[in-house]
Amino acid sequence: MWRRVPAVLATAVLCVFLLFSAAPPRPGSSDPGGVPPFENSLPRVPGTDTPVPSTALFVSPHGADHATGGRTDPLRTLNEAVRRAESGTTVVLREGTYRQSVGIVRKRLHIRSFPGERVWFKGSRIVTDWTRTSGGWAHTGWNPDFCRDCFLPAIIDPAHPHAGLPEMVFRDGTPLRQVGTRRELEPGTFLSDPSAGVLLLGSDPNGATVEVSTRPWLLQFDGPAAAGSSLRGIGVAHYASRQEYGRRGAMVVVNSPGVTLEGNAFVWSASSGTAVFAPEAKVVDNVFSDNGLVGLMANKAHRIRLSGNLAARNNRERFALSGPAIGAAGMKITRTDHPVVRRNSFLDNLGTGWWCDLGCTNALVLGNVTRGNLKHGLFYEVSSAALLASNLIADNDGFGVKLSSSDRVRLVHNTFTGNHGSLGLYNDPRPPESDRYSAARGLSWITGETRLVNNYFAGTAGRHPFFSAADHKPKSVPTPEFVSHSDGNVYLRGEEEHLGDWYLGSGVTERIEDLSELTERTGHGEHSVHTRFPGTPFRAPERGNHLLRDGVPGKGAGRPTPPETAERLGVPPRRHPDVGLLVPPGRA
Repeated sequence: MWRRVPAVLATAVLCVFLLFSAAPPRPGSSDPGGVPPFENSLPRVPGTDTPVPSTALFVSPHGADHATGGRTDPLRTLNEAVRRAESGTTVVLREGTYRQSVGIVRKRLHIRSFPGERVWFKGSRIVTDWTRTSGGWAHTGWNPDFCRDCFLPAIIDPAHPHAGLPEMVFRDGTPLRQVGTRRELEPGTFLSDPSAGVLLLGSDPNGATVEVSTRPWLLQFDGPAAAGSSLRGIGVAHYASRQEYGRRGAMVVVNSPGVTLEGNAFVWSASSGTAVFAPEAKVVDNVFSDNGLVGLMANKAHRIRLSGNLAARNNRERFALSGPAIGAAGMKITRTDHPVVRRNSFLDNLGTGWWCDLGCTNALVLGNVTRGNLKHGLFYEVSSAALLASNLIADNDGFGVKLSSSDRVRLVHNTFTGNHGSLGLYNDPRPPESDRYSAARGLSWITGETRLVNNYFAGTAGRHPFFSAADHKPKSVPTPEFVSHSDGNVYLRGEEEHLGDWYLGSGVTERIEDLSELTERTGHGEHSVHTRFPGTPFRAPERGNHLLRDGVPGKGAGRPTPPETAERLGVPPRRHPDVGLLVPPGRA
């Protein structure tokens, strides 16, 4: 069943979601402005409304670190609260902005905001001393303790050569673009020259607030002693996190089991917003937006629960989208068993919306919205076993869903519309032995046993077919037919030149013109529908309602809902369900 959340949290997340989704994305656009920007201010933090325990330590920007830490005598820094607190202590932060870095936390702590108050941690400091020069405005004595080569060279797009650098500058909340030479400096840009001890701006700082990132991260929950810790209701921004994932690669790092991140906002990091490297994490009702590479990354985060989160406009630094070391996404997970991804929204990311790679197994991807992403909506790569059910997958510049070298994936009751290809099924040439984790678990890295039931394919963009397929394995590797069962689907045809390309196994791919040919060649689709339909089949797509209207193809025409799917979605099994969404996605 869908999890209920406290009323204030649900309302706050809904407000943030509506801010991002008030206008529909422009199909096919790579412009992150498909959702209304709010670059001149930070998003609303979802917050927390749970009561404050009487034993809590209090921190305030107006406190003092020699204080007692009581409600009326708060400390000034989270660092001091962490130092003083015993394991199990709740630390409550009062409203304000904290420009601090805590580092490693090796005790179980519950760090949270005071109910109804706005708390931000920033990795930047305000810089006021600027001198007008012939090439811009200069701040001297600039020599931050940054690692400027802590990134994989292969992840850098030559068109955006500074993506891996940690420096960030914000003028009245708007980020300035980094350039590499004084000749390139112009309004809206900055140049960092640590060897000369100079930071240069191309925009006039006078009368503006200029914030310059100086800290690499906020904190890391680390080791068994910090198991069960939590971070709730906190905004985190402007930290100069590194692309190298294991070396302060995110603003907040979870390296302890059972940690909860709830009602936070992780925005405008130089690389990753948050990283989870331990099992049993709960990541609930957070905002991950405008981060340099990815909103959330996770590795070996077995049984992670991602619920009610918004991941939007990540990969702001424009890291590479092709090559051997890519990772740009709203969220990316690797080498993880039983991830549960439920009712999240992945919007207008400059990469893939949600991506599971390198040995994910037994994933549940339920009731999400993935829309307007520059690459794919959902991507399951070199992994095994997943259920993707009742997701809205719309207006993505790549495939709506891409499966690559992944077996036993079930797509049930999803709705696809406006993607540049609804479904891509592939084998890539890599063997599982190239990844020690996958090889040890016996993964095949061969696509097969894909099941497609009761999915609604409501047209594609750019005349792309509904599905594409290709096998890139060496000829010496035997490969089966990609799809083992397909029925009860609806294909509403627009300008698509043909239905799709179908992989029959043993190196044979066939172009399929229409549903009758699919059934004749493969035996699939006996109860599917392939037709043209004027107008929209959805109730109110302009308001995000993609449930079916009465009288349209697919209404009450699906095959019986698989019992496990119904149970996972919290709906009764139906013998004649609507094709497509069973529950409104992205909602509790």
